[in-house]
Amino acid sequence: SKVALGTSLNEEFLLGAVKAKAQFCIFHHGFDCRVWKSRFPVFAQKRLKVIIENKLTVMGWHYALDSHPKIGNNAIIIRLLGAKIKKPLWDEWGYTAEFDQPQDVKELVKKCEKLFKHNVFTVLSGPEKVKTIGVVSGAAKPELIEIAEMETKGVELFISGETSEWIVHQMKESGINYFCGGHYATEVFGVQELGKKIKEKFKDRVKVEFIDIPNKI
Repeated sequence: SKVALGTSLNEEFLLGAVKAKAQFCIFHHGFDCRVWKSRFPVFAQKRLKVIIENKLTVMGWHYALDSHPKIGNNAIIIRLLGAKIKKPLWDEWGYTAEFDQPQDVKELVKKCEKLFKHNVFTVLSGPEKVKTIGVVSGAAKPELIEIAEMETKGVELFISGETSEWIVHQMKESGINYFCGGHYATEVFGVQELGKKIKEKFKDRVKVEFIDIPNKI
């Protein structure tokens, strides 16, 4: 048996899984089952066609692969940056974390660009050295409530995937440093770690492959 893992279910990934001779596909962003007047849009029909014709089993774990304290996207980002988880953030989608010693925020930009493998959008509106960070991967755009929560929890740098025009100004005025590493780039970690756990559990009985379909957003 073979398991293919990826960040998002899309036609390109599914065709790659078929080519890799996988029977099971595990995603962070699974199949969107919504319809309009009983009709799937064309892109969903194409995906279903590949799934059904090739008898693929598809599974998606969204919240779990963000929030898990060991193999979730946010926990892994925090660990790779050298910090330690402290408190849940944003209804436990992410976490606050602390470094043992304050870190130069510009050095953290470099670390994040290496980690996410591309340039990171930054708003350097907070302290030059930070100890407490908040991490919520993907489409975590901080609005009024989330910013207020981060203020009360002492967050000096917030790392997420996406942003919007007005949020940049809100973060500037809040005095919190802000990095956007890309939705896709901040959410490749959980499924890869899950793949390692599957391999550890089933060893040679199951083959595991992460299929990377890069997306600049």
